[in-house]
Amino acid sequence: MKVHLQLHSILRDKLPTEAKGCTVLHLDEGTTLAGILKMLDIKRKVVISLNDIHQSDYSLEVQDGDEVKIFSAVSGGTDALLLN
Repeated sequence: MKVHLQLHSILRDKLPTEAKGCTVLHLDEGTTLAGILKMLDIKRKVVISLNDIHQSDYSLEVQDGDEVKIFSAVSGGTDALLLN
């Protein structure tokens, strides 16, 4: 199945520069949001949008044609230190 992926801010570095943070992933049926994070080796705190709806349950399976956007979580104060 094909899933459209858009990475924002520092996460764009997970894709080739020429991709400009966007790509189409060819995934197996049953792939979850957590599986995409693992595949991309994203270990930092993130915010995920699936078809323009914020998702906090990363065990959700993506479907053919879905649009996944991943943002680096923004925080301040002492929380910012935990991400480094």
